Amino acid sequence: MTSETANQKNLETASAPAGESASSVLLESPPPVFVEIARDVGINFTFHSDVVAGRFLLPEVMGGGVAWLDFDRDGMLDLYFANGSLLEPAAGTGQEFENALFRNYSLQDFRNVAKESGSDDSEYGQGCIAADFNSDGFSDLYVANYGPNILFENNGDGTFTDTTHLAGVGDSRWGTSGVWFDADGDADLDLFVVNYLDVTLANNQTCLYGDKIGYCGPGRYSGVSDLVYLNQGNGTFREAADELGFNPIAGKGLAIVVTDFNADFLPDIYVANDMTANFLYTRCADPTTIPGPRLYCEIAAEAGCAVSGDGMNEASMGISCADFDSDGQVDLYLTHYYQMKNTLYHNLGGMLFEDDSFRTGVAAASFSSLGFGTSPLDYDGDGAPDLFIANGHVLGAAIQPNAMHPQLLHNDGKGKFREVSRHSGEYFQSRWLGRSVASADYDNDGDTDLAVTHLEKPAALLRNDTVTGRRFLGLILEGANRIPPVCARVTVTTSEDRQTQVFSAGGSYLSTNDSALLFHVANSAETARVEIAWPSGRTDQFPAVASNQYWRITEGGSPKDIPR
Repeated sequence: MTSETANQKNLETASAPAGESASSVLLESPPPVFVEIARDVGINFTFHSDVVAGRFLLPEVMGGGVAWLDFDRDGMLDLYFANGSLLEPAAGTGQEFENALFRNYSLQDFRNVAKESGSDDSEYGQGCIAADFNSDGFSDLYVANYGPNILFENNGDGTFTDTTHLAGVGDSRWGTSGVWFDADGDADLDLFVVNYLDVTLANNQTCLYGDKIGYCGPGRYSGVSDLVYLNQGNGTFREAADELGFNPIAGKGLAIVVTDFNADFLPDIYVANDMTANFLYTRCADPTTIPGPRLYCEIAAEAGCAVSGDGMNEASMGISCADFDSDGQVDLYLTHYYQMKNTLYHNLGGMLFEDDSFRTGVAAASFSSLGFGTSPLDYDGDGAPDLFIANGHVLGAAIQPNAMHPQLLHNDGKGKFREVSRHSGEYFQSRWLGRSVASADYDNDGDTDLAVTHLEKPAALLRNDTVTGRRFLGLILEGANRIPPVCARVTVTTSEDRQTQVFSAGGSYLSTNDSALLFHVANSAETARVEIAWPSGRTDQFPAVASNQYWRITEGGSPKDIPR
């Protein structure tokens, strides 16, 4: 029995929890309302895939990333898109296709300022990785390309400078996703770059599907080792993946997330690979031993999250991580290929996971889709993270299905999911070649909005207009040396409930989510108790933080109300 046949049999025999149809979910919680407003607010961007008739060049179908960042630090989130370019410039018209940076002038007025800001790279763009790598208070941008990657350093005056050569981070292999985090414990941001396949115009292949020619999958190509750049503190980086214990074998990576799976306040790194086993790296040595024993060990197989529950490699595309079942442990959700289930790995504690896809309902919801970007979001404000997934096939327009519906999955609070997509707005009624997803509360109204990219059609901005009847509490955290406090644990307590979130970095597919933590509390909770356990070992407690506001909290400091 093939893995696809086994998955189909499991789907047919899995019993659905009684009384949990999409209709009953909507009766029990606020109906989801998402409105697509990109063109209305000035965001007009379409990824240029450079489809070359008859060549079926694999990068054409991967799409480009999107990143939320407040690059001018005015309290309003801006939006950056990686664009494609000409894969065969000699056959082109000389036209250039550049990345786009939409500055948020007001909630209804975004304008593309990429050229004047100096962030208009014209390589074949893939991943967008935003963070303040030099701790000067302004977000920088790293763009992973099919071709030389590029680092844009934020000058703090609304412009960027290309410092790739100086920094030493301009690798030319096929980069996809990435993440900034403190890998070696020296209180500055390092960079992990996920690489995909060794595909060139010379070795690109076509495949036959029935009587139709289409794109070949990753099995036809060799994987490429990932890269880890250690920040030297002077604007330069040193590549140290092997030294640190990464890259036991070359993967075929498309997504990455850094979080704390075992509550030891040390970074755990999960890499989603396409049809090869996924990687899970955890700390196995003290950072003071560098360059002695390796700092990280790869443990995905023994942890139970390298392959599916039946031992099969899966075509992993995107990652969401959250505590989906409210047991205090960070779980993993992965999007996969058409007629492969998406996978939810339930965190059992002690760095052990189980494939819980069928019991939780995510398998049944995903078998007929091909998922890429994904984001956890509590769309209805009930304290349980729901899931959004962008879908779309990759084989070519002549092979069906091609375009697909996006999906919204409602979480019942115990980690079981039901699809509510058809009730969620007009955008969900159409089929798209969905690719990257980035989440943020761009309009500062206390709920999560979504930026989504597609092939062939303009990017979407989905404004969340769901009426929850609950209040929110938004927290923007800064750790020591102004770096993002990856692995911090934040607990918000009111008289009615208690919620904990872990500060993570990365996730989705090719993209960067806004890093603010968003909690929802009862409408009667005008204040909440906030406790932050920082990775440094320090704990800060604030007994009465006002809700319906965003707060910036620096380690050791007091909450500061910020205009967002």
